[in-house]
Amino acid sequence: MSNIAINFFALSRSDFCFILHCSPCAEAGRPEVADFPAVRREVFDGKEQREHWTTMQPHPNSKAIRCSANDQVHAALQALRYAILEKARNTVGQSEVRLYGSIRPRIEITMTSFKEGVQCATLQPYYLKKTSQFGILVDFRFHPTEEYHKTIRALQLSLSLDKNGQPNRNHYVDRYEQISKLVHHYFPMIFPITLDSNQEIQIESMPMTIEHELLDRKHYIFANRKESTSQFMGVKNFGPLNGTIDNLHLYFIYKKEHHSLSRDLFRALRGDTFRTFEGMNRIFNVPLFNTNVHGIAIKGFTPSEIKRVRDKIISNAQATELVPVVLTPFNRFDPPLKNRMYWHLKHAFLSKGIPIQVVASDTVANRNVLKWSTASIGLQIFAKSGGTPWKVRARTERCLIVGVGQSHKPSQTGIDRYFAYSILVDSSGVFKEVRVLAETRDEGRYIDEFSQSLKKIIFDYSETFSSFVIHSTFTIRTNELQAIADVLESQSSGPNCSGTFVSLKFNERNSFFGYAMKHNSLVPFESTVLEVSDDEFLVWFEGLQYNSSTVRKHVGGPVHVKFTYTSRPLNRNQKMTYLQDSLNLSGANWRGFNAKNLPVSVYYANLIARYLKEFDTNGLPTVDVNIIKPWFL
Repeated sequence: MSNIAINFFALSRSDFCFILHCSPCAEAGRPEVADFPAVRREVFDGKEQREHWTTMQPHPNSKAIRCSANDQVHAALQALRYAILEKARNTVGQSEVRLYGSIRPRIEITMTSFKEGVQCATLQPYYLKKTSQFGILVDFRFHPTEEYHKTIRALQLSLSLDKNGQPNRNHYVDRYEQISKLVHHYFPMIFPITLDSNQEIQIESMPMTIEHELLDRKHYIFANRKESTSQFMGVKNFGPLNGTIDNLHLYFIYKKEHHSLSRDLFRALRGDTFRTFEGMNRIFNVPLFNTNVHGIAIKGFTPSEIKRVRDKIISNAQATELVPVVLTPFNRFDPPLKNRMYWHLKHAFLSKGIPIQVVASDTVANRNVLKWSTASIGLQIFAKSGGTPWKVRARTERCLIVGVGQSHKPSQTGIDRYFAYSILVDSSGVFKEVRVLAETRDEGRYIDEFSQSLKKIIFDYSETFSSFVIHSTFTIRTNELQAIADVLESQSSGPNCSGTFVSLKFNERNSFFGYAMKHNSLVPFESTVLEVSDDEFLVWFEGLQYNSSTVRKHVGGPVHVKFTYTSRPLNRNQKMTYLQDSLNLSGANWRGFNAKNLPVSVYYANLIARYLKEFDTNGLPTVDVNIIKPWFL
């Protein structure tokens, strides 16, 4: 099995020393310096180990202290960042080099400028724990100008689209070429660097290769426990896992001029139009007849007219299951001024506990787009009506996954409102519910509500599940996780209750990238895993398929997954089991066939965050999101 080349270039030595300029914290306030703010660190000043304000350059009353990189890893990374920045400014040019970001700023070098924006090389010092080496994470970025943001040309320059304006299937090759240009042209200008008067540090010219593993393929379970490795073929051949939906009514809502398009959409969903989708009855056991399909014209998408149509549908439907299918001249990807009514529409029905399916009129009008969209539209309607299309074969039994999301409202003075919620699914991907964890304007109260709500989830589900895993995209405080683990420990009893509690943090927008050098496409296989430290892994939730070396779509980079808390020590095999469950959950996405870029616990949380943010931006009141149907699909 070949190794994966990651975008980490090792330095020639990791036992270097560097100079910190220090002043005791107790004797002076925080010094003001350029580029990098002063950091409070424990430093041995020749007499004792105590807290100092530390900077990379002299400041008033500071003392130069020589430090070892192995003793001060975080300070060493900042020293590397400062040395590279100064060298690049002197050799490449002040105007072509800048710091970008605040918490862990990276150095960006302008490679090529266009009217649509600039293509940049990025350099970020990093300590690779797996190999105990210092080095640089090197990558490519494109910064569009505001005028050309998300235009086809800007997306081409960012390598997201190819020259024909289609999703770039050669993304990995193009990205690697950009990094190779940087290494060839800029490395000789920047390296070696000098951190101490007697030490020059060089950098390797080739990226580091790391051993990788492959997790198991995802297996989907359908009716009568039949299994398949394909979502679409499985539900087509065996039927949905749970397809019994009594008395479902669809209400097609459309503007008068789009009446014919609504009929086109109805016929496509019934299976009359395309061979790619055989119909709701054939695929999902949901018949579409004149008795359960209704049409209602809407005069326009104003709040009052939306409310009128909504109330009319509720009155007509009475106690039946219903899913409104709304044909709109806008979609949620449109600019804010155009798609404002999309959020009003969603909010109006959600406030009554009704999930709706919005379909843009442009999608229906374009026959080729409709051809490939109909199956996913039907899938979402089926799931919103309460059906379960499939689940995945779980590695960990009796395990509840708690996906945690945040949708805070920032203000000029900080955070104006704190809001957190959770997505509950079991390890097979079956959706349970959405719960609000905390909603308040006070940070202290938010932290308390957040912790108490998570404890209640553990308490409520402790008889059904024996282990609990939190999935989040942000760091949850260790003391909060410990308190939650204590609740589980107190609830666990009997031989079948393991009482295991684990927290995983997922970062889709991380600084890593990787290349399978033995594939022409350079794309690793889906389910590839790399270990970068004992508790940190890179996982490809999408990639090459096992039965084909052909790249059929744009493939994203790896997701950085970190074990942030474990109630009990986990060996490597146990960690791989939790990663396998995470990978499996990426296949439990009912938003579309083959949609598997993130675990649903994280992906669904991202979707809800977008809804809640837009509701608030549009001045809409808070709604009860705790309904048992996946309204956010």
